[in-house]
Amino acid sequence: MQIKSFVLLYWKSISVVLCILYLSFAPPSTFKGIPTFENEDKLIHFLMYTGLTMVLIFDFNYNKKQYNNSFIFILVCIVFPCFLGGFIEILQPTFFSPRSSSLGDFFCNACGVLMGWAAMRLLRKMIRKV
Repeated sequence: MQIKSFVLLYWKSISVVLCILYLSFAPPSTFKGIPTFENEDKLIHFLMYTGLTMVLIFDFNYNKKQYNNSFIFILVCIVFPCFLGGFIEILQPTFFSPRSSSLGDFFCNACGVLMGWAAMRLLRKMIRKV
């Protein structure tokens, strides 16, 4: 598949990944003035990866219906977001010094991936009933 056609087919997923990368690597001072609460970053990690997984599944199902329950589907829609979350957690303290890594953040990323997968399964069942 050519890069141009890949980007055109999966622009939503690519946009979400780029947004997550920006939010993960931007200096913390970028987000000053935003109201905060205790453990807000955990909720944000959870929601980002829930959204990423849902968009990946939507794009994958829309563009590759024949791979819905295959190894490729699991690799792209479940393993990739978990790997991305872990990779970001490793890179943050190494290359983006004010940032730090956290096993809790990675756990919230993984929980978000599972929630996104479960939500899409539930939505699919609800749509089939209609």
